[in-house]
This record gives sequence, C-alpha cells and structure tokens, in this order.
Amino acid sequence: MTTGRPTFVGHLIGASFGMVFVIVNAAGLGAATAVPLRILAVAAFAVVLVAFVRTVRVLRAAGDRPPVGFTRFFWLVVVIEAVALFGGLAVLRPIEPAAALGWIALVVGVHFYPLARLWREGRRQLLSIATAMTILGVVGLLLAFTLHDAVLVATVSGVGSGAVLLGWSLLQAVGTLSARSAVTPG
Repeated sequence: MTTGRPTFVGHLIGASFGMVFVIVNAAGLGAATAVPLRILAVAAFAVVLVAFVRTVRVLRAAGDRPPVGFTRFFWLVVVIEAVALFGGLAVLRPIEPAAALGWIALVVGVHFYPLARLWREGRRQLLSIATAMTILGVVGLLLAFTLHDAVLVATVSGVGSGAVLLGWSLLQAVGTLSARSAVTPG
C-alpha cells in the first residue's frame, strides 16, 4: 500500500515540538490530567513518526527523495525567530516570568506566516497554525500580565500550542496511513 498524502519532515518537526510543549507544560495541571495528556502527546507523535517513515519508504521505492525545503529563506526565518525569542525572553522574564510561554507561543506562531510563503502545498494549514498559535501566545501574554498565573499561561500557550502542532501533524499522518494512492512529491 502506498500513500497519497505524504508526511514530511516539517510534520515530524511540528509533532516533536508539539509533544514537548504538552509534556513540559502539562505539569501544573495535576497528575490526573497531565499524565493522560502526556500519553496522548507521545502516542500522537508515534503515529506521525510511523507516517513519516512510511512516506520516506514509498518515495525511496519510487526512486524519489523526500523534499526538505530548507532554503536560505527558511534559515533566515529561523534566525529571526531565535533572535526574537531569546531577546524577548530576556526582556520579559524579569518583568513578568509567567509571560515567557506566551511569548514563545507568539514568536513560534508568527514564524509560520513566512513559512507559508515557502511551502505553497501546505499554505492553508501553515496559515491556520500561525493564526492559532499567535492567538494562543497573545492570550497567554494577556493572562500573564493581568492574572500573573503561570499555570494558566502554560495551559493556554503551552499545552494549547502543543495541541495545535500535534493536531496538524496527526491529521496529515492519519491521511498518510489511510491513503491508498501513490505519493506525489511536492
């Protein structure tokens, strides 16, 4: 069986960051909630990993290489993201420590906007991710500066962002694993 909806390295990267967002930021929710969320996050990542391996195998069998798309533009976006991320954290942490996760979600969300320009095939999905994570980041910042509640910010901006990243990747992976037509590389 082959796949018509490939799961690429970007899905794997998104799922890995999403899993980490959930695992790390679910801590304040208590074991009864955090443990099932963490198990679901790891399971979702495993499904994405299986779909990615399947895509690579199908493409190799067809004599194709999976497209990566890590161009200079991509690396420029990543460098700008890193500068904004660490620069903003250096400014925000002394003022309001709870704001850190809101800032991280905001910066990561915004970085998906230019990436949507780079990868046309997934543009709608990337724009949706960008918008959802940017909103979660802004809400987290507002919560941090108004309620000063790090657990609430971690839930909204951390677990919420992780769910967005994992959900996007998981939907693609399920499509990969359930499709019956041949892969058509980007």
